[in-house]
Amino acid sequence: MVKTPRYREIADDLRRRLGEGEFPVGTALPPIANLMAEYQVDGLNTIRGAHAVLREEGLIETTQGKGTFVTALPPVDVRKALRTDVSNLQDTLDQAQAALSRITHLMQRLDQEEAA
Repeated sequence: MVKTPRYREIADDLRRRLGEGEFPVGTALPPIANLMAEYQVDGLNTIRGAHAVLREEGLIETTQGKGTFVTALPPVDVRKALRTDVSNLQDTLDQAQAALSRITHLMQRLDQEEAA
């Protein structure tokens, strides 16, 4: 299996963070030095490579001496988002049903003890 280059992994993570709203349109990304520390990479070219990927996708622009700014957000995968929401809702429903079952069972026991 071919390993994904580190700059691509970082680009994917930054794209995810953009999609989650961590960096709204118009805001600056952290400086390269901060991203190098955050992603634990030594070469600034790794971060620059990640920036290049996002620039090609039209998500960011870099201005010399000012920084790198978010210009657009990645497209939302609506099906994936809906599947995640449905899964989360199902988990919550399962927990609520389990709690309701426990409470109902306890109430029945209390009613039996009271009747005895």
